[in-house]
Amino acid sequence: MDRKERTVFVTILINGLLILFKFWLSAASGSLALRSSAIHSLADLAIGVFVLIGLFLSRTKLAAAAQNGARAVENWVALLVSAAIFYVGLDIVGEVLAGEPPDLRNLGPITLASLVTVVVAYVIARYKLYVGRQTDSPALIASGYHSQVDIYASIVVVAGLGGAALGLENLDTAAAAIVVVMIFLSGFEIAAAAITALRHREQLQVEAEDAHGHLHSRGWFRIYAPIASLALIALYFLTGIYTVQPGEVAVVRRFGKVIEEAGPGMHYRWPSPMETVDVVALDLVRRIETGPLQMLTGDENLISVRASVHFSVGDASAFVLNVSAPDDLVLQAGVGALRQSVGEDAVDAVLTVDKTAIQDKAAKAAQASLDRSAAGIRIVGVQLLESAPPPEVADAFRDVASAREDRNTFVNEALAYRNEVLPTARGDADTARQAARAYAAEKLATSAGDAANFESRRQAYAAAPEITRQRLYLEAVEKSLAGAKKFVMDPTIIPQSTDLWITQPGKAQLLPPMQ
Repeated sequence: MDRKERTVFVTILINGLLILFKFWLSAASGSLALRSSAIHSLADLAIGVFVLIGLFLSRTKLAAAAQNGARAVENWVALLVSAAIFYVGLDIVGEVLAGEPPDLRNLGPITLASLVTVVVAYVIARYKLYVGRQTDSPALIASGYHSQVDIYASIVVVAGLGGAALGLENLDTAAAAIVVVMIFLSGFEIAAAAITALRHREQLQVEAEDAHGHLHSRGWFRIYAPIASLALIALYFLTGIYTVQPGEVAVVRRFGKVIEEAGPGMHYRWPSPMETVDVVALDLVRRIETGPLQMLTGDENLISVRASVHFSVGDASAFVLNVSAPDDLVLQAGVGALRQSVGEDAVDAVLTVDKTAIQDKAAKAAQASLDRSAAGIRIVGVQLLESAPPPEVADAFRDVASAREDRNTFVNEALAYRNEVLPTARGDADTARQAARAYAAEKLATSAGDAANFESRRQAYAAAPEITRQRLYLEAVEKSLAGAKKFVMDPTIIPQSTDLWITQPGKAQLLPPMQ
């Protein structure tokens, strides 16, 4: 085994370890991009194996039949390998197009560990190029250039993981899609070389030397075309990054179907035409104004009305899907609702007292009309800016308004007089009622007291007639002669035979005894 073969063999071993490391990182993180990168490295490993076989066959001296048989087996194996690469690539494409969010985890340490894959891929490519130049081997140099594509794939994967770690989880899927393109290019390269070799019954030349020791010119194209394609694809996928400001919502559509609504922040979606994004300002209140409109009132009078309609977006998805000219739609709904509301009231109400009610009814009617259209628009309010009679009858309307104002003045004066007189009359009436109630209460209380007193005396008299009679007699005398001195004597005493010492005998008077 010469130096060229040893170099390819060593890089195959390192590439194998790198593939196992990538698969382990993919399992630990759930990253589809890492799995795609591992499969791309597997394709690079297969190309290295075929290069090693080509170098070995070109160096050994085998019989023609043996060499032809070995070449045929190699070509068929290469064709099967390319088919397997295409199959795995299509499986990844299916996962990418499924649109399910990846279950990513451990993104921080996995992203840092993925940097190792970039370094290893760089070492493999540089090692092949160094030995190829030292040994003047175009095949090894071409293999080194092909390994550089694996560097770009690893860089794309690291970028996707970094974006996912920052919250842009779709970047991992986008990175997987870019790597899948590289996988298909590698599979196509192997398949094309195998089919060409089978047709011409020659040695497989994926990246091999020709009979003169030079690399085929189309080999250089196959090396640099993927690099240029990768750059264009990367730029294409970078167009999927978008930002949403506070108060806005982004409606993401995939082939016309709404798949999500994204809030404020930085996001990623598949580039056009696969996915499109429409950013809608939810907090923005828009205003549209009508010109002067002739409307018919409920009592069949014409008036001139000018109004404004204020609206905002309530349902972003419905707004994006169903509305192409929001101002025209809202204007039509607002004018129709306003005509309906004005047509339900008399002209006097429209011109004077019912403006607020008309505005509210018009707003509700306009909202109902837009809801039936699933427009996703929310009516904030309808405002009557001007409501006036037509110029031809403006003077008559002014006379009517003046008469109405005079009537209102008289009514207000009468109400003021009533409000002044009625409280006084009510106060006087209340005073009279209170006095009558007090007098009645007093008389009732006195009568009740007299009746109770009489009843108590009657009961006392019934219990002790003599004592009661004497007490009543004495009370009557006391009451009748309230200012005179009185002496109560035992009835058995005879005044004529009894000496009574009275200070003023001339004024003494003998009352008859109690009967």
